[in-house]
Amino acid sequence: MNNYSVKENITKKRKASGISQTEMADKLGLSRTAYRNIEMGDTRLISEKVEEIARLLDVSSEELVLGYKPSENIAMRVSDIEQGFEEEKTELIRKYEAEMKRLENTIDTLNSYITALRETIGTKDEMIAMLKKKLADDGNNE
Repeated sequence: MNNYSVKENITKKRKASGISQTEMADKLGLSRTAYRNIEMGDTRLISEKVEEIARLLDVSSEELVLGYKPSENIAMRVSDIEQGFEEEKTELIRKYEAEMKRLENTIDTLNSYITALRETIGTKDEMIAMLKKKLADDGNNE
């Protein structure tokens, strides 16, 4: 979350609550200019002010910082996310290994085919050489 998004969220929530910058500044014990600097993104917010601003706007600090209200029904922990990534990683590795095996088999098949074609060409070259020799011998015997 960047400072621009946070300041946009604060401004949007303040305006939706119908509170002026002056009123917010008074409630926070700041000058209007100091509060305006928060909304402009010129002042770096510290967590105490975010909590206090959220309380004054009657929203959670998460909602203020994120720009939306987090779902209370979803309580996904980092370990749940890590487990999901591990499962996905394992599945991707399995698919990769299966594809590698398929490609290795295809390469083996194609190499066998190339070998057979080379043998066929060699046989044909021998036959052509024998026919040329026979023609040459037949030409000399006439």
